[in-house]
Amino acid sequence: MLIKRKEFLQIGSLATASMMMPKFLKAFESQAMVPPGNKVVVVLQLSGGNDGLNTVIPVRNDIYYKLRPGLGIKMDKAATLTDEVSLHPALTAFKGLYDEGNMAILNNVGYPNPDRSHFRSMDIWHSASKSNEYWNTGWIGRYLDAQCNAAAATSPPRLLR
Repeated sequence: MLIKRKEFLQIGSLATASMMMPKFLKAFESQAMVPPGNKVVVVLQLSGGNDGLNTVIPVRNDIYYKLRPGLGIKMDKAATLTDEVSLHPALTAFKGLYDEGNMAILNNVGYPNPDRSHFRSMDIWHSASKSNEYWNTGWIGRYLDAQCNAAAATSPPRLLR
């Protein structure tokens, strides 16, 4: 049996990740139900080799197709969200969530006067700071601290199963 490099990396990464998974994530193995009235935020950050223009595709933008004659995803192959944008064909599960109103996409997010530093941009994104500010805490952690402190004062913590 011949295994390709890409397949080896995929299988190896999954096997390694499953052994290193923290025990608290075991709680997510079963189907978690969110009590009525509560909201869930899932942040999906695709770092590394993600091609954002082939993830959320600007199907009505002629420049996209002119500059990507072989790489661009054809409009009829993409999972249509609106008249302007579609998703990569492999993301049909996300299209279903979008169609149900259970997912939104924030596209083209940036900040004024970017300095083109990947590392500084990641700091700004993770901290939700202005480009001239340097914070040591992240926006998700600050949000959870504020929400969990208020919730802890009114009820004991519980695990959703």
